[in-house]
Amino acid sequence: MDDLKQIIKTPPRKQISNLDTLPIYDRSLVNYEDYHKYIGHAGVKHSVAVQATRGCPYRCFYCDVYKTTLHHYRRSVDNIFEEVKMLHDLGVKRIEFIDDIFNVKAKDFKQFFKLVLKNKLKLNFFFPSALKGDLLDQEGIDLMVEAGGLGVNISLESGSSRMQAVMRKNLDLDKFYNNASYIVEKYPHVVLGLNAMHGFPTETEEEAMMTLNFIKELKWIHFPYLLTVRAFPNTEIEKFAKEQGIPDEVIKKSQDLSYEDTAPSLTFSQDFTKAVKTMFLKDYVLNKERLKSVLPNQFKYFCKDELNQKYNSYFPRQVNTIDDLLRLARIKKSELGDIKFVDEDSIRVPEINTKFIQKFPKIEKKKDALKIMFINMSGYYSKGKDSQERVLMEPPLGLLALLTYLNREHKENINGKILKSGLDFDSDDELLNKINEFKPDIIGISVMTFYKDFVHRTVKHLRDKDINTPIFFGGPYPTGAYEDVLKDSNIDLCVLGEGENTLTELVDAMMKNNNQLPSEENLSKISGMAFKRKEKVINKIIPEKSFEKIPSRVA
Repeated sequence: MDDLKQIIKTPPRKQISNLDTLPIYDRSLVNYEDYHKYIGHAGVKHSVAVQATRGCPYRCFYCDVYKTTLHHYRRSVDNIFEEVKMLHDLGVKRIEFIDDIFNVKAKDFKQFFKLVLKNKLKLNFFFPSALKGDLLDQEGIDLMVEAGGLGVNISLESGSSRMQAVMRKNLDLDKFYNNASYIVEKYPHVVLGLNAMHGFPTETEEEAMMTLNFIKELKWIHFPYLLTVRAFPNTEIEKFAKEQGIPDEVIKKSQDLSYEDTAPSLTFSQDFTKAVKTMFLKDYVLNKERLKSVLPNQFKYFCKDELNQKYNSYFPRQVNTIDDLLRLARIKKSELGDIKFVDEDSIRVPEINTKFIQKFPKIEKKKDALKIMFINMSGYYSKGKDSQERVLMEPPLGLLALLTYLNREHKENINGKILKSGLDFDSDDELLNKINEFKPDIIGISVMTFYKDFVHRTVKHLRDKDINTPIFFGGPYPTGAYEDVLKDSNIDLCVLGEGENTLTELVDAMMKNNNQLPSEENLSKISGMAFKRKEKVINKIIPEKSFEKIPSRVA
């Protein structure tokens, strides 16, 4: 039988439309003190991320969000504010919103900041995933900054109107430019990031220069990015690239690149791409006038270790510290005036783990509670990295959401654990040791497409070491390419959507089956999943030898 014919994909699950019915994430499920040693996606330490929306109202061709969620839903302003105030009252000083469309509803965007101001919350806000730049207005910007907005990213992608139409982003470039100009001129202390991309299929050299010139006219953006386009497998941009005659080997190579890498672009010669990147770096990024303008503001609002990590992630091959940046730009410290960084103790949240444990008290688990281990693998191990991808440490909100929900529904009957690659384990053998210690009944791995090869290798290692625990994949990779995932015989299941509800039903079915995976017939009754038919009923029993102690890595 053909492999594809063996795959069973159950009916899609209806999206959760009322996000206010979901519980506020239990932050005690991970060790925030460990994460806070590093910067997160917002480029800062000691921040806590909040998710306000799900889905996306846009259908840009380079993004595969639409494969995960068809509709855009958002929490109510009061519900978002309730969580933010709770975090504030626990001593958190920095909040980052991971939504790239937090401002898509202008009325709610402004109302949130009005509540912050009315209640006199002393916070700083960051938007690392990018606000939609052409939907901002001066009133909204003023409210955001007055309420504590400090880090704002906006996504341009391309400065060409034609490319905006091709990619279906359809930004109003004039409004975008005016809003960006308003921020950099009126609020130079706001750390503005701008995301642009180079190498879209059909993009011309003239259009690539439009994007570069668009950036160069804004004085000054704190962190401008000109990223290499990657056509991820099974996405619309990959299909579009093939239709335009881009060779498969070029597409494949672009998929394996870090965003900082320059070639191959999907469109241009290597020489042209390198020339554009060189102009971008020399004329803008390392422009002395720009650095002498933005750095004093960054010193004023960020601690030294944050900026060291931030610039190391920005220049992964050249810069480890601020001093390295100044040498690279040939700037003397005396040219920047009196340098005073923020004292890290002023932004640290004392005993944050203890506070979260007190806020989210634990229920004693039954001895026979079903054990589920969630693993986020969106980060390579410190040794043998596959690329120069930026090293950021962010608690996996998706896994926090899932385990919080399962704990609410199943209480003492489920015992869950969350791990993060590069933080909780830094090698396959360390992960093996964690599994042997916890003895899970099922393992769920969150996988982004970029890390798919890394994750498949790790799972193979676990199977080779006699870990027979059922493993399911969730996240962007299986959602967009579940058929490819299930070609790997080491993977049992894919969760394709609305993980809270899908996993609740899966856990229910396992509990009725002595904490083992149910039969294929019963699995087929659970919406939002895919699995591969096997000759025998899937009933994996973990042999005792798989729990032999593996020595942990010596620090």
